[in-house]
Amino acid sequence: MIKTILVASDGSKHAHHAAEKALELAKQLGSDVSITLFHVVSKTISRGELIHHNLNIRAMLEGDAHQALMRTELLFKKENIPFDLQVVMGDPAQEITRKANIESYDLVIIGSRGLNKMKELIMGSVSREVAHSVWGPVLIVK
Repeated sequence: MIKTILVASDGSKHAHHAAEKALELAKQLGSDVSITLFHVVSKTISRGELIHHNLNIRAMLEGDAHQALMRTELLFKKENIPFDLQVVMGDPAQEITRKANIESYDLVIIGSRGLNKMKELIMGSVSREVAHSVWGPVLIVK
């Protein structure tokens, strides 16, 4: 039985499709399911940004995450599906994998850009790396 779902989201349209699938599953599973929207900030923070935000990195990251995930958050709120938003900084594939494996999520849902084989070979794919590294089931949504 699926009780915990980790939805990896960067705010892209592909991630939004993944969130829609998570919402659909949550409705089917009922109130016992716990959803975590997980956003990884992969940018570096400049000294100017730190000073501007009074060295409050957490507030800055959460502000950026809420901005990026506004559409996704509204989707869950509109359907009265509770969720937890968590934001970390680092490499997206590594952080998603770490979170999923440490907390033993029943399902990880992630969007895919659908790169062709050549681009995927050159650029890599977060969804592919997550699918190969997470110990539990991963649903890749295109």
